[in-house]
Amino acid sequence: MNKDKYKLSSFIILILIISAISLVIGNLYTHELNRGRNLKQFSYDKISSTVRNSLYGGNYDSEYHFKYAVKSYKLKYYYPNGDVVEDSEIIKKFEQKKSLEDKGLNPKDYMYEEDLNIPYIKGEFGTFYISNDIVEPEFEPLQLDTKGKDFFISGTFDGKKVQFDKISRSKRFDNSNYSFLIDKFKKEILEYYNNYLMDKNIKNLKFAYYGNLDDPVFKNIEIDSMIDNIYISGGTSVFTSLVLSFVVGLILNINKIKNSDKLRAIFSIPIEIVGILFFMLFFLGIGTTSLYFIYNSLEIYYLLFFIGCFLVTLTGLHLTINLKSVFSKNSGNLLLENSIICRIFRKIIGEMSDLNTEKFNNYKIKFTIIFSVIILVVLFLLLIMQTNPLALAIILIIGASLYFVLISNINEVARINKESNKIVAGDYKNKIENNNGIYSGIIENFNNISSNLDIAVEDALKSERLKTELITNVSHDLKTPLTSIINYSDLLNKEGNSQEEIKEYSKIINEKSNKLKVLIEDLFEVSKASSNNIELQRENLDFKSLIAQSIGEWEDKISEKNIEIISKLPEEKVILNIDGQKMSRVLDNLFSNISKYALENSRVYLELENNNEVKLTIKNISKYPLDITPDELIERFTRGEKSRTTSGSGLGLSIASSFVKAHGASFNIDIDGDLFKITIIF
Repeated sequence: MNKDKYKLSSFIILILIISAISLVIGNLYTHELNRGRNLKQFSYDKISSTVRNSLYGGNYDSEYHFKYAVKSYKLKYYYPNGDVVEDSEIIKKFEQKKSLEDKGLNPKDYMYEEDLNIPYIKGEFGTFYISNDIVEPEFEPLQLDTKGKDFFISGTFDGKKVQFDKISRSKRFDNSNYSFLIDKFKKEILEYYNNYLMDKNIKNLKFAYYGNLDDPVFKNIEIDSMIDNIYISGGTSVFTSLVLSFVVGLILNINKIKNSDKLRAIFSIPIEIVGILFFMLFFLGIGTTSLYFIYNSLEIYYLLFFIGCFLVTLTGLHLTINLKSVFSKNSGNLLLENSIICRIFRKIIGEMSDLNTEKFNNYKIKFTIIFSVIILVVLFLLLIMQTNPLALAIILIIGASLYFVLISNINEVARINKESNKIVAGDYKNKIENNNGIYSGIIENFNNISSNLDIAVEDALKSERLKTELITNVSHDLKTPLTSIINYSDLLNKEGNSQEEIKEYSKIINEKSNKLKVLIEDLFEVSKASSNNIELQRENLDFKSLIAQSIGEWEDKISEKNIEIISKLPEEKVILNIDGQKMSRVLDNLFSNISKYALENSRVYLELENNNEVKLTIKNISKYPLDITPDELIERFTRGEKSRTTSGSGLGLSIASSFVKAHGASFNIDIDGDLFKITIIF
């Protein structure tokens, strides 16, 4: 098994597990939230419609009503052609008109003219039978057999009062979730009969309402309850799927996903396509919930529900992994790499940056047309779906705002891209105008790059100049002692030299050889400093004692030129973790520089401070005009006088600076007229 990547089969199993957990949680939560509540609600609706239908007829479908059998002796109205009058308003107006006439009143004085122009009807008392269970034309509700019925309610109504005759219930019924049904039936019968049938010319009415728990109406109640709960259950399951997919997505290793070709292909699908498919499936799922037949089979219902949870989980993982890749340093940005909008945006910006003004404006016109068509299509689809006008207005405002934001960003990015191309082409002095927008930081970075490139070019030219000077100076400083050695060696080889001449020639050769040795050693130290190859042997040393020792070694030689060293050292020790040999060389180079270039009959001030930081300051007056910058003075082979008549390699300050900086300290030179000042801070 390859531990560097995930297997597609393992990934699918993971999604299946998350989907199953989400489905279970959604159903358990809904069951606990609506325990028995929805069954009562939908049972009440079925009871009410059953009572109404039993009195007036209508839909006799047993799937939507409990069973009933009603026999009534009541007044019924007919048209002259014998058709039954079904319109209750016509009956009401006819009875009002007849009542006024029976009282000797003129209906024209009490009724509207249009109410008087009703067709002629006549009423007759008769026996009527209504049932959605019994097929015989005539029956006696009070004599129906209760055997095989889980509940049975019968009684009579004389036009004034309801009288219950027989009420029975099975043990199975009492143990079911519908044990409340009989009490609700009795309440509904009393309320409806007394409120709507009283004084309705009913002389005698016998009724029976009954049912079996296996009847279709009970299945229908459960389905209605299931449909009512589906949004709560579905919402809970979808939320659970998203949360679990988010958590799992954060745990998964992106690199292991990218190492699997199949998984990488899945997570490389553009986020826009995933979003469109998700919303299409979402609305398809909502539409599917209205298909009544799926609830007749729980297997189909839960299968569709499970598929929905699977797709939601996959979508959540896709979004999480893509977002996670944005903040991952070790993997590519899947979101931006595969996003269609980002690809289009990059292409637009890339093409717009190379267009002239006229073509650029034409491009923006095309973009505006495409964007407008998209908005209009969205609005049209929403109109078809009968969306609220306020929602349409809000979407239109959002679309317009989005357009202006996009077009302004396209303009700005294209401008930045165009100006930055000038910098890439070599115009390092070009500056991009900063409008202090959201791209202010990017513009500032481009301008800084431009400035730094300009400085880098100047530094490169300066480096080339220094290389040329280095070759010239090294050639001069090596050639001078070497020439002397060669010349005096030739003189020494000639015959007839006296003993004194031989000694003098040998002394000169020795002096020039030592000078050449010092120069070569300095060159070696500088080469190591240039390659950052200085090795330090650090140890805890008293820096004050090291300075005092150097002063003692150089004081006599410096005093020969009537130069007085005035030192100010702290009483306590100044312990630093330094390389003693390297720091001694630094101090030797500084005092050597003083002995060569300090003004005779002057003073040298040396001060060591130990506060929050250790600071060494050395100040002296130069015997030569310092018409040079500190940076130039510290360059290799640079001397305080340009004639190069003094001894030394000109590398002293450069070596001292390199050794100090290798310790992590700072080495600064300040020049004020003829005042020369060196500051070292640890």
